[in-house]
Amino acid sequence: SAYSSEYLSTRLTICANRLIDFEQLVNFIELDLEQIIVEVEALTDHYYQIDGMQADKIENQLSKRAMDDFQVLIRPFAGRERRFFYFAIRWFELANLKVLIRGKFSGTDSLKIEEELVDVGEFADLPIKKLLETDDPYEMLRLLETTPYASIVRPARRMYEEHGHDLFLLDATIDRGFFIDLSQRARFLQHQDMEHVSRVMGGLLDRFNLLWLLRYRFSYGLSAAKSFYLLTKTGNRLNSTELMRLARMDSIDEVIAALPDPYRKLLEKIHVISDMEAVMEYYSLSLAARALNRGSNLVSRSFAYIVMREAEVRYLQALIKGKKLGFDAGLIKQAVGAPS
Repeated sequence: SAYSSEYLSTRLTICANRLIDFEQLVNFIELDLEQIIVEVEALTDHYYQIDGMQADKIENQLSKRAMDDFQVLIRPFAGRERRFFYFAIRWFELANLKVLIRGKFSGTDSLKIEEELVDVGEFADLPIKKLLETDDPYEMLRLLETTPYASIVRPARRMYEEHGHDLFLLDATIDRGFFIDLSQRARFLQHQDMEHVSRVMGGLLDRFNLLWLLRYRFSYGLSAAKSFYLLTKTGNRLNSTELMRLARMDSIDEVIAALPDPYRKLLEKIHVISDMEAVMEYYSLSLAARALNRGSNLVSRSFAYIVMREAEVRYLQALIKGKKLGFDAGLIKQAVGAPS
């Protein structure tokens, strides 16, 4: 790789050391909101303000701090590498895209929708004000199709309309479009960088493809061909041939028994799809952690950090929202994908 900067390597090490371990995040569930913020500050050296008239809501502070760190991290990159990272960071803004589409289709008041959005700073590509001012969901979708998210929005709209306005299918189609585009951008990286990045991305693709396949086939009763068509680029262990074979199976247990290792061993004693989702996410993040902490390729290490930071921010935002709404620990565990 052209990127062998001592500065960037040191910066990545600092960033990695500030990430919060999953086990520590799970332990936060038993704490109150003030204690959580104290613990986060102690582990990350990031200061967050819970109250005060001028303070942004804590969920926005988490996102903005991540965006600031990404700006510093990707500064040494240029050209195709920088464009790849800018697109990867859109993973944060996809949450806003989903909130906007859900809110408009459910008739939620624009002020309520706006409260659910998070600030992604200079990485924002969505014209939020114009989208909120649209009169109906279809006008909003037409406007979205003029943004950089057009290739993601069009199939999501079709899926949403064809399958009864189902939110899981909407989210899955948006995520699928994002990963297809991200995989295409990775192919423009230098060969060595692309190979290393693909190992991290492959864990994510395996995770999403398997969970989408299980839900399409056994929660929604879609045909094997339709389920396979709705998957994305193949990952580390689950290639196209493997996914098509799995799609033809008649039960969840049959699919799990036919998986290649390590996925079969990870999931063989689990029978609920939501629990499988948590296990697969944890495993894909462990691959990213390995690339970040033990790898030498700076492009893949930077990508792994973005992946892990997104998961950390998403977990903390869900945890804080649960605390604010007064949910009990069991419900919060379920919402954030922690083991019960």
